[in-house]
Order: sequence, then structure tokens, then C-alpha cells
Amino acid sequence: MAIYSIVDDVRYRPGGDNGLLRHVLFEEWQSRCYWCETPMLFATVEIDHILPHTVTAAHLMELIGQHDLAADFDVHAPANLAPICGPCNREKSNNRFAGTLVTGKLARAAKKRDRVIHRVLAFAAANQRSAQAVAADQALRSPAEVLARVRMLTERVQAFSETWRQDIATTTDGVALLYTPKIAVQAAPGLPPLFDLSAGDAATAAVERGLTEVRDYGGAVVIDARYLIPPTDNDTPSIAEVLGLTGPDDHVLIAAVGTQLDPATTFQLTLVTADGAVRDRLPLHANPVTSGQRGARMVLCDDSGLFTARLQAEHPDHGGSITTDLTSEGMAGRYPYRLLAALRLFRDAEPTDRLEVRLNDRSLGTPVDNDAEQTGQILLAFRYDGELIAALDRIQAHTGQRFPVPDEITAAERADLLLAARLLEGQAITLTDDVLTITIKPEAIDAFLLGQHKDQPGELRMLGAGYSVTCGTHRMELGPVAIQAPHVVLINIDEMRVAARTKAPVKARYQCLPGSRIVVQLSPLDSMKA
Repeated sequence: MAIYSIVDDVRYRPGGDNGLLRHVLFEEWQSRCYWCETPMLFATVEIDHILPHTVTAAHLMELIGQHDLAADFDVHAPANLAPICGPCNREKSNNRFAGTLVTGKLARAAKKRDRVIHRVLAFAAANQRSAQAVAADQALRSPAEVLARVRMLTERVQAFSETWRQDIATTTDGVALLYTPKIAVQAAPGLPPLFDLSAGDAATAAVERGLTEVRDYGGAVVIDARYLIPPTDNDTPSIAEVLGLTGPDDHVLIAAVGTQLDPATTFQLTLVTADGAVRDRLPLHANPVTSGQRGARMVLCDDSGLFTARLQAEHPDHGGSITTDLTSEGMAGRYPYRLLAALRLFRDAEPTDRLEVRLNDRSLGTPVDNDAEQTGQILLAFRYDGELIAALDRIQAHTGQRFPVPDEITAAERADLLLAARLLEGQAITLTDDVLTITIKPEAIDAFLLGQHKDQPGELRMLGAGYSVTCGTHRMELGPVAIQAPHVVLINIDEMRVAARTKAPVKARYQCLPGSRIVVQLSPLDSMKA
């Protein structure tokens, strides 16, 4: 039974009470309007549907298709909800929902979905258990008895530790203990001994490691209730009884409360030249900071989720160092247009550049575990990948085909995609292959063979042939092109003469002579008619 179990019944209810959902969305989006990124007060926050729920069903299905969402996408579910300020909510109009900006907002909402659902359910469960506890205590006969009971429960919990304040919250299938140090966190000793880890086997060792991480750097760890210390005598209630746990299948979530960031704090992944000039920046979004005795940790990521930066800052008493670890996810399975903003950072990268994570434009250092030479190779690889993804996006937009980046793109496909993108920019390209293959329809073979001579070089000029490129299992037709080659030889004329008699389709194969190349340029339809 997992503590972070997700149930798909948390959604916006038109005309209903959405106060709890509004509160969780406000916190998960760092107290900012998701549309203009401006910090706002909770009293002014409104819930916005990123894809509108007020449009027609046909328009909604069109928007769902444009953003590559599931056909049963629920516009009232957390993956389509975000906090918005009043001015932005009134300013948005139904013609602003098809661009990459909205796609990025939907991607952020999708990443927050599970946490939003879990927190709403946890708060709802806590409210339900509180109501049950009030009903059970109605036998208390006076305000004085109620006050005495509250004091007794509070004292029991706080007696666990002299240095840590403990607050209890219920979760969907257990209890969460939230620790806040009563004294300076550097000086606070380890978390109070709530668990019996004397067994020393692999399971208890893992629990101990998790508790150590929470103590040193904050965060959370989920521990089975069976590890709780048993009562010392029959007169003293066990910790499980105090926490209201009923069996060994329950869980205890131990969490060290993190530090709240100033809403105006900004993070970027920056590309910096050797002389310290910033070439470009990629905004990063911070998850909640966790902190403990030794220091603090934070996870940052960009809108696409391609890059993740993990920061670890030690307290001054432990050296005060800041360590930055940067990782990147694979591009396979992601749509090209969703990767463009992240990869645009590397369009002008040079091998002498470096990457930095910056807080409010102050460097937090370069990622660890990479020397200058490795970093240079990584930067150039991302630069090349960025050009490739931009080319694939351009071709997909031109052909109307949208598909994710395949698991593997061959070297030949990479070269063809980059050349095809240049064609779409209006440039003439020189093919890397010295053999040109043209499919001839059966009814056109006789006319084609007129004037063709075996092994006789000549100039090839052709207008109207179709140009296509492949990427994985996908074939994309760019349209008609003009082809020119100054010195070519038709190398399969005998095969074509046989096809002319049998009326079978055949491919004409032209071989360039040494020193000659095939030049191709995309032909507008108007020039084709001319």
C-alpha cells in the first residue's frame, strides 16, 4: 500500500466548492500566476482551465489534437488546471490556445498532476478524520474537558523530542510527522528515536539511510509502521497508538520541513563564454527546497523536462560549498516542438564555453564530474542535436505530420533531415550521394527513353520530381523540386527498355561523373505550372 497512491477523482467542479483544489494549485505553482509568472496573493488567485472548457466540442477536440493529448483528455482534471490572476484570466481569449507557449504550460501542469491529486486527497482525508475525532469526543461534558484532552494529545506528541517541533497530518493511508527544529537547525541533534532499527538487516539499513538523508538534507522518507518502537510497559501508550495507527500495513511519512523561496527568485541554466559573457539562458523552475542539519537540496528543471539540475548547499559549519549536478533526459519519445526552447540554448555553443546554474543571475557553479574537454564535446553534441530537432520540427510543420523523435535516427537520416530543412528555407542543396534514383511510371517510360543513350554523359535538368525524407518509420513528402546535374550517366538503360515492353514501373538510376554533384531546389507550384 503506497503512501502516494493516486485516485483520478480530483477535478474542478463547476459551481461546486473548489477551495481546497485552489489552495493546492496556488502552492504547487509557487504562488505565481501561471500565465504571466507574476507573484500573487492567495486572496486574488483564480483557477484557470489551460484549454478552455467553454469552447465547442469540435474546437476542443481540435485543440487536444494540436497539443498531442489523449482523446479522452479531461479539461476539468488537474493536468489542465493552473492558478491565474484576475487580469490574465479576463485578458485571455479563445484564439490563444494553439501555440507552443500553451503546450509548455500543459506540460508543467501534467508534471504537477500527481502531487496536486495526492495533496488534495490527503487534506480531504485529514479533514474527514478530524471530523470523526470531534464526533467521538462529543461525550466530553464541558469546554474544560475538551481543552484538557487537546493539551494531553499535544504534550504526548511534543514529548518525542526536546529540539524538534512535531506536527501531525494524516495521509491517504498513514500518518505524516512534520519536523521543524525548535533551535538552529545546524545545532539540532538527530531526529528523535521513533523506530527500532536494531535488526541490522538490509531492510532496516535502508530505513536508517533514509532517515539520515532526511536529517542531513531534509526531504521525506516513508517507513512501515512495524518499525515503530513498541511500548515499554502496559501503562504507557505506544507511539503507534499516539499517532492513531491501526496495523503494520500503515505507513509513517517522516518529513523535514523545507525553506520557502522568495516568489521573485529566478533560476536559469546559462551558456557562458570563456571570458564570462552569457550567450543564452534557459529558465528553470524550482521544486520545494528541503533542508536539514548539514545543508539544503533543491531540484530544478526546464519546461520540457529535458534538463534537471540538482543543487546541494552545505551549511557554513560544514564548509558552505554548493554542488551542482546537471542531467539530461533522452529526446526519444518527445515531440520536436517541445524540445526547441531547451535546445535553443546551444545554437551558438563553442567547445570553450561552459554551463552554469544561476540564482538571480548569480552563478551557483558549473556541474560536477565533467572536465573542460568533456563539457566541450557535450556542448557541441547538444548544438548538433538542436539543429537536428529544429530541422525535424520544420519538416513536420511543412508536411503536417507530427510524431515523436524516434528511438534512433541513423546518420544518413540525420544528414537528409538537415538538407531537407535547408530546402524548406529556399536554399539549393548539393546531395551527398552521387547516384540519383527517379521512379518512372509505366506510361511515361517510352517518352523518357527518347534521347537517352547508354554510357553517354549528359546534363540532367528535371522539374517536378517529388522529394521525400524518412525518419524512423515515417516518410515525409516535401513537394516538387528542380534537379540539375551537369555530368551524369544513365546506368540502367537496359533495365528500363525491358520495363517499357512489360509496362512495369521502373527506377531510372543516374550516376554522377567524378567532380560532378546533384543540385536540388524546392520548386513552388507556380513555377511548376510555368
